[in-house]
Amino acid sequence: MSATFSDSSREPNEPIQPAVGDTFVAGAPLDFSGASLFFPENFSGSTLRTDAPIGSPQSVAEAAALSDALCAMISPVSFGDRVYLLPSESDAWRVAVEMVRRYHRLVGRPKRRRFIVCVGPADATASLPPGLEGDDEIVVLRTDDHAALQAEVDVRTAGILIAPVRTQAGFEVVSGSVLARLRETADEYGLILGFDETFCGFGRSGMLWAHEWSGVTPDLMVARYAPADAPPLAALVVTQRLARGALGGSTLADGAALLAGHALVDALSTPGFQERVQNRSWYLEDQLSALFYRRRAAFTALDGLGLMQALTLAGDAEPMRAKLAARGLLTRAMGSVLGLFPPLSVEESDIDAAISCIDMICAQEER
Repeated sequence: MSATFSDSSREPNEPIQPAVGDTFVAGAPLDFSGASLFFPENFSGSTLRTDAPIGSPQSVAEAAALSDALCAMISPVSFGDRVYLLPSESDAWRVAVEMVRRYHRLVGRPKRRRFIVCVGPADATASLPPGLEGDDEIVVLRTDDHAALQAEVDVRTAGILIAPVRTQAGFEVVSGSVLARLRETADEYGLILGFDETFCGFGRSGMLWAHEWSGVTPDLMVARYAPADAPPLAALVVTQRLARGALGGSTLADGAALLAGHALVDALSTPGFQERVQNRSWYLEDQLSALFYRRRAAFTALDGLGLMQALTLAGDAEPMRAKLAARGLLTRAMGSVLGLFPPLSVEESDIDAAISCIDMICAQEER
């Protein structure tokens, strides 16, 4: 089971340039590594940006107004009452944790400062949330056993953090029953439940937010968007109750990042866009299922949710990732798991090309 939070190890594996004369995908590499939510040629400068604000903000006031406008776009399509936009994931998690601690102080529970990070049993290398390294009041729980979680809860516990989809050293869609038990525990003990959707949010799961598949609503969520042509943008989404612990003076996100965020939310809000993503998800699942049964000697399992799919190999997935990259298909190796995370703008022809490339590598290895 993979780590819950993003850090440098969660970034796509270093791509290998396609070998001259041995390129499978013509032109630029076909990126199924999860590095971007959109293929640049299908998003940047296209009609998807038509409704985006024109021109970068020229002053702090303009940037603040642009940030407020984007927050007002995200809030109605999420569980949250308040949205805060920050320049990085690290900033978002630092703000989130301090907001929770301050909330508990305001309601008369100042001892509640401790967080339980649920990473599951499979990843022994899971790290703390980025930006919170060195915080000795955050503990990592390497099991999803509910009794073990309850044993960790005490009078110092402030909140529970988990990713609905884990994607570092492996791939796992956390079951709705696990998330529901966490919600019950948080409600029973007066804790804050936070979801990490830095990778699985903004439509990649086939719904806008991955936790929507489970029907379980958190009190706090961090999502992240890292466009190829702008600085990253992190969104901290919280309920009104938790927003009581907010502090003023947060670092304002970069203007270019805010413009890219507007374009993203515009695209996600376009009528029929999410239905298109879901249709592409089903097509990818169907093609991978056919590949899996055709190449049973190469793969031991297939799992996925939306445009996040994973083929499990008997051994390390890195050699196959490298061979695919050399032929122009970028994927992600996570231990024995080969992750395929195409952009939301993926076409069926892109999926066909990716499947054919994997099939070709499997055929060569079977000889």
